[in-house]
Amino acid sequence: MFKRITSLIAAIAMLAGTFMPVSTFAATTSSFNPGTLIKGSGQAVYYFAENGKRYVFQNEKTYFTWYNDFSKVVQIPDTLLYAIPIGGNVTYRPGKKMVKITTDPKVYVVDEGGYLRHVTTEQLAQTFYNINWKNQVDDVPDAFFTNYKTGNAITTAAEYSPANVMTNTTTISKDKGFDELMAAVSIGNTMTGFVPSSMTVKKGTTVTWTNQDSATHSVKSDGFQSENLSYNQSYSHTFNATGSFQYNCGLHPSMVGTINVQ
Repeated sequence: MFKRITSLIAAIAMLAGTFMPVSTFAATTSSFNPGTLIKGSGQAVYYFAENGKRYVFQNEKTYFTWYNDFSKVVQIPDTLLYAIPIGGNVTYRPGKKMVKITTDPKVYVVDEGGYLRHVTTEQLAQTFYNINWKNQVDDVPDAFFTNYKTGNAITTAAEYSPANVMTNTTTISKDKGFDELMAAVSIGNTMTGFVPSSMTVKKGTTVTWTNQDSATHSVKSDGFQSENLSYNQSYSHTFNATGSFQYNCGLHPSMVGTINVQ
């Protein structure tokens, strides 16, 4: 049941998050931070993570285990969205619901880090989610099960607490184990520039710029400067002082960006 499907099918599943009935947005922006929900002109919504990648919500059910509505989603130009690498899929928030695969009767709880743990008895399911536990079970398509890992089956109530795992995973970043003192910027072409162009981070954060363009670029500021970066090469700088730090590409001065440190 948990065998991996081909990479092509997995890629299709990863991009299948075209479900969001979101219609009203403020003007598009090029400024956003790790943890921001972003979308382009399409319906898919992504989580922008500290590693500079976007993680897609496969469907509404997954989205609503993390958020109550779409009020925090910001729209960015498609050209900027495409400059951000895809990191994978968002999985269910641990503790929020139980899941089962559509072709198998076993019921699972979701544990931290995207682990699925088989609930071995109905009594355990009632202990975790009360007498109406069946209403807390979502069917997950077979293809999406490849996003999860298999954990140990649960045989006693002491082995799992929905409330505790929810407390430990208040954000998608925490569930995926990302460091809040890390951030990343994609270097696009001269039209897209730095993505995001402006970002706000905490003092002590290490920002990594990665060139996603076929042309060579660099990162240049008064306090820091990279070497010339070819495609997929990176440069990092740790911001240990608060303030607003502007920078540009040393080879293409029209490409500018800002890191705001709080």
